[in-house]
Amino acid sequence: MTVPTKQSRLPARLRTMDRRQKTLAAVLGGLAILAVVFVLLSGGGGAIEGVNSNPVVRTTPTPTVTSTTPPETGQAFEGKDPFQPLVVAVPAGPSGSPAPTPTPTGSVTGVNGGNNSSSAVTVTLLDIRKQSGKLVATVDVNGKDYNVSEGQTFANNFRVLSLSSSCGTFVFGDERFSLCIGQQVNK
Repeated sequence: MTVPTKQSRLPARLRTMDRRQKTLAAVLGGLAILAVVFVLLSGGGGAIEGVNSNPVVRTTPTPTVTSTTPPETGQAFEGKDPFQPLVVAVPAGPSGSPAPTPTPTGSVTGVNGGNNSSSAVTVTLLDIRKQSGKLVATVDVNGKDYNVSEGQTFANNFRVLSLSSSCGTFVFGDERFSLCIGQQVNK
C-alpha cells in the first residue's frame, strides 16, 4: 500500500520561504487588512453637500459696454500761456465812477472751450505694418494719409518716436502722445 503524500494548500512560493520572510509577509498582510478596514469604517465625514438641496443657479453678469475713445492727452491745458497773469489788477477809478470791467487776455482752447474748428488738427492712427523689415505706420492728419516710420517727421509738426505692432508714440511740437490703431486725438 502506498502512503498518501500530504499536499499543502499554500502556493509554492510560500512553502519555500524561510521563517523571517513568512513573518514579514504576515505583518504586511495584516497592515493591508487594517488599512482597508480603516478606509471602509472611517465614513468620510458625513453627507455629501448638494445632493438633497435645490440646484444653485448662478447668473453671469452682463458685460458692460465701454467706449473705445482714446484717452485725452493733456488737451485741457493746451491754451494756457504760463507767462500770462491769471488775474489782472484793475487800477482804482475816481470816486463815484464805476470801476472799469476787466477784459480777459489770451485765448481759451482745448476741451470744451474756445473755437477749436480752425486750429484743431485731428490725428488718427490707421494701421501699422512691417515693410522691408521695419514698422511703418499709416497716420491720417486732417484727412491726409502719411506712411511714416520711426524718426520721420510728417505734416510739418509731427514726428514718430517709436512704433510697436499695434501702437505708436508721436511728438507734436514738444508734446508727446501715444495712439493705438483706430484711436484719434485732436491737437
